[in-house]
This record gives sequence, structure tokens and C-alpha cells, in this order.
Amino acid sequence: MQFRKIEESDKKLIDEVLAKSDSTGSEYSMLYLRGWDFFDFGSMTIAFESGYVFIRFRPNLMDEDEESDSHGYIFLPPLAPIGEFAKAVGLLKEYCEETGEEFYISSCRKEDAETLDPSVYEIADKPDYRNYAEYLYNPSDLIELKGKKYHAKRNFISRFTNTYHGKYVFRTYTEADREGVCSLFGEWIKTKSFDEYHDASERQEKKVVKMALEYSLRYDDFFADVMEVDGKIIGFETGELTASGVGIVHLEKGDVEYDGIYPTLCQMFAAKHFAGTRFINRQEDMGLEGLRKSKESYHPCGFVEKRIVRLVGANAREKAEKNAD
Repeated sequence: MQFRKIEESDKKLIDEVLAKSDSTGSEYSMLYLRGWDFFDFGSMTIAFESGYVFIRFRPNLMDEDEESDSHGYIFLPPLAPIGEFAKAVGLLKEYCEETGEEFYISSCRKEDAETLDPSVYEIADKPDYRNYAEYLYNPSDLIELKGKKYHAKRNFISRFTNTYHGKYVFRTYTEADREGVCSLFGEWIKTKSFDEYHDASERQEKKVVKMALEYSLRYDDFFADVMEVDGKIIGFETGELTASGVGIVHLEKGDVEYDGIYPTLCQMFAAKHFAGTRFINRQEDMGLEGLRKSKESYHPCGFVEKRIVRLVGANAREKAEKNAD
């Protein structure tokens, strides 16, 4: 297995394997890998072996947590066709045994982790794992909003479309919209307190917004849309359709002075881009109470729960080594 520096051009090769998988998470989104500082894209390397994808990185750790115990690379869960995850993990184990690298897989989907031999692999919850479970929704639920449980959402959307009838336009983002989107985002930033914003600095979030907008112009499977009222951009949403048939919502920002802006963005974006997908993934809530309440109000059908995978006895060995030091 030969690792080399990952390039954005590897997206095509990753997508070829992703299309054979049943992945529901966002780990292999190029925006996810390049956009968030935790992954340190500059240190990231990739290997293609036996039809599988392996990615490793050195994390930028800003907080002390379980993953800070990893002294070398962290591996993403191998990307493999349906039914072959355990075999791919076995190849990674052999590689680590041959090279002496630490075997440490982060963000492993619970369903995949459960296919591994418990006598060989130790499965552990990530610290505050509930905060980083990604929300999954049935596309038809978010598009049609049927039933009593979506009554409030339908009312918000009706209020918005009736109030701004003939004034609002929901359309595809263009390069000419950059200034309007940045202005809206700047106003949104001002409404956030430090505590609400502890997981992503203003600089970090701006970087992701810029990248998401660029990707929507560059790739057919990335999207960005804006909502205008009287020619002013009051909301925008970005996302992508993965090769495994899952719609991911990356960013959703709106001016709350326009009542109903968020449910309207959510429904219109889903209807425009994600009809017929397997799931819509609206990502995690990061433990933020308001964000969790919002995501739960759309009634998820499931979660992408993340686990850490190590070799049995790895924790005991590390503790012994630390005590010896």
C-alpha cells in the first residue's frame, strides 16, 4: 500500500469507489476534507489498494479529547464497495503491522464498525459522539412535508411565500452573487455569540463558504442557491449529491427578519436537488442546543453515528507506555 499526497483531482477516483458503496456520511466529501482545518489537508495522504480508498491525516487539535492520544496519523474509515468494509480494514491492519504505524480509525460508521471481529478490533464511542452524529432524512419528508408533524413547517413556508409573493426568487447561485452572499454571511456572523461559535471560527467558516460556492460552479454534483427578495439576497444554501446517492446539505444561512426563511430554503433546496436520493444528510449539530432543536424539528429517520476503531489492547499498551515514561 503506497500513500501519496492527496490532490483535489482525486475526487474522481474517490467517487468511483463511493458509487459502489452504501456510504451515508460526509467523510469523503472533498469540501469536508479540504474545508475544515481539523483535517489539515496539507498533511493528508491517500492510497488506492485492491479497489479500496484509504486516507490518513495529521489532525489540527484545538481541544483536548480522545483523539489527541493518537501520536501519528489518523485514518478515515476505508472506502469500500458494499459488503467489503471488513476486508478493507484488514488490509489497513496489515499495513500498520508492516510499517509500525498506529492503527487508529476515526469517524467509522456504526454499521460498518459492527461488521468487524470484536476479538481483533476495539470499538469505542468518540467523545461527545452524539454531538457529531449526522442527521439523515427521507427526501420525500423534507420535500412534501406531509402530516401533522410538519404542520408548523408548512405554515412558515406559506407565510413566507404569501408575504413575498411576486417579490421572492429562489435561483441558482452565480459568480455575480458573491458580494451579496458574503454580505449576508457577515450579518449572520454578527448574531453569533462566542459560545455558539466555539467549534468554528469566523475565518474557518468563511473559508468553507467560499469553497462551497466555488465548488458549485466547478462540479456538477455541488450546488448553491440563493433566495432574493426585491433583488436582495436574504438566504443561501449549498450542498452536494454524493456518488453513493446521498444529498448532503453543507451550509444554510438566512436573514431571520424574513419570517419562514429557513423552512423555505430547506424545502426548496431539497425539492430542486435531492428528489430521488437515498437520504438527505443535514450533518451534525455539534452539541449546540438551538441547532439540535432545529434539526430534530425536521424529524430525522436516522443518524450516521461515528465510532473509533483500534486494535484490541491498544489502549492498555499506550497507558503502560505512558506510565513507563
